[in-house]
Amino acid sequence: MTHDRFRVLAFAAVGGALTALAFPPWAMPWLAPIGIAGLVVAVNGRSAIAGGMAGGAFGLVFFGTTLWWVSESIAVAAWGALMLTQAAWVVMAGTAMTLVRPLRGWPAWTALVWTSVETVRSLVPWGGMPWGRLGYTAVDAPWEGSLAIGGVSAASALIVLIGALVAGVASAVSERRPVLRLTRPVIAAGSALGVGMWLMMTASSLGGRLGVEERGVARVGVVQGGVPGDGTQVAANHRRVTQNQLTQTRRMLADRSSSAPVPDFVLWPENATAVDPVRDSQARAAVSAAVTEAGAPVLLGAIVDTSSPATALNEAIVWTASGPESRYTKQHLVPFGEYVPLRPLAQLVSSRVADIGRDMVPGGAAQPLTVGDLRVAAALCFDVAYDDVVRSQVALGADLVTVQTSNAMFLGTAQLEQQWIITRARAVEVGRSVVVASINGISGAVGPDGRVIERLSPRVSASSLVEVPTATGTSLAVQLGPWPSRAAGMLAIVAVAAAVRQRQRVSVGTQRPARLA
Repeated sequence: MTHDRFRVLAFAAVGGALTALAFPPWAMPWLAPIGIAGLVVAVNGRSAIAGGMAGGAFGLVFFGTTLWWVSESIAVAAWGALMLTQAAWVVMAGTAMTLVRPLRGWPAWTALVWTSVETVRSLVPWGGMPWGRLGYTAVDAPWEGSLAIGGVSAASALIVLIGALVAGVASAVSERRPVLRLTRPVIAAGSALGVGMWLMMTASSLGGRLGVEERGVARVGVVQGGVPGDGTQVAANHRRVTQNQLTQTRRMLADRSSSAPVPDFVLWPENATAVDPVRDSQARAAVSAAVTEAGAPVLLGAIVDTSSPATALNEAIVWTASGPESRYTKQHLVPFGEYVPLRPLAQLVSSRVADIGRDMVPGGAAQPLTVGDLRVAAALCFDVAYDDVVRSQVALGADLVTVQTSNAMFLGTAQLEQQWIITRARAVEVGRSVVVASINGISGAVGPDGRVIERLSPRVSASSLVEVPTATGTSLAVQLGPWPSRAAGMLAIVAVAAAVRQRQRVSVGTQRPARLA
């Protein structure tokens, strides 16, 4: 029994490691379904408790590896707490996957269970943690087109479905059963998967953006000003950071051809100014100078004061020759980074809480920003990892997307590459170009099909004037909005309930005494 339990946990742990390799910095997306297959094999035929233990082993290895950057950039304790919290969700997934395994069409139910848990953990607790969603690894994989069809949730479900089918075949072979004698639901799911893969590869060949049409080109100045010293201390060097943005803007303008048209706008990163540029004269002078010299608006990231000294806003501000105009306020704030939940208790646990003097306040539902003649969907840093921010603004007619990020504290870790792949996945999902400005990396531009148009090296001060396609229309993923994940959740609940009821019937049947002849 002990040997069997060890084998189950080992299968799950190896599956977690293989799935982690699908994410940056390794970025081998084809390993994601193989890793999931390891978890599916581990939970096959197990009790609900054993399935949960297998899920926990998978989750600890997977999140311990993919989120190691938290240890490098913040603290080992923070990494451990986050790893345990996220692994707890996979315990639930493993339990549910075990329950639905006896049902007909179990590979599909398994995929829906995983996607549902993935969605919930992206929201709970304190706004959740969407890092590590399998759908992000669809970029550059044959199933990339699924992002434009059903969004990140659908891509995750497809990856798990592939993994479950692989596990079904592997189990049949290990049990020396003819593969062709697999249950009809598995064969049907495999056939549907083959047709679906062909359709998605066709969609990818068309740009992965069915329903989206390119209509023009936007010229955007991307500015990555840099941070003095080791590059991580933004607040301590905030004046220099703002001045670096202006310096790099001037270099970008000086490098362009004299006959080249002026940019449509210049993009400065999140925290380009750590003080309110409306109230602070130095910050206001730097932004105004950039607007005047570029002859175009500047879309900058700024920390903005509120009526309370205890709170602030993280905003993207469109600054024109007339001053500040439209704004976007960050919706998904980072707990214990931009605000402190349960502050009195947190202060007893860590002295670093004192460094977060003001709590950020989240913004409400966003409208696309008007920047010159363009409508821009704005996202600030971790916002891009959440489904609602970019998708809702594109549905309202945004021509392109901007992501302004700092990421300075994560310099030298895998977080930068992971956020970059998330950004590329969003581009494919919504069918829009995405322009990224970071304080010191990774900045650049991504086309509506996910291809990299420009990428600036991290850790340096740099800038670039990029041309990106603008688009109209909406992908199917944008049209469906949150409904794929909602439908997955409802169906997963039905499947688990049916599985529990089936187990109860079997249990009652085995306990009923036999009748005398």
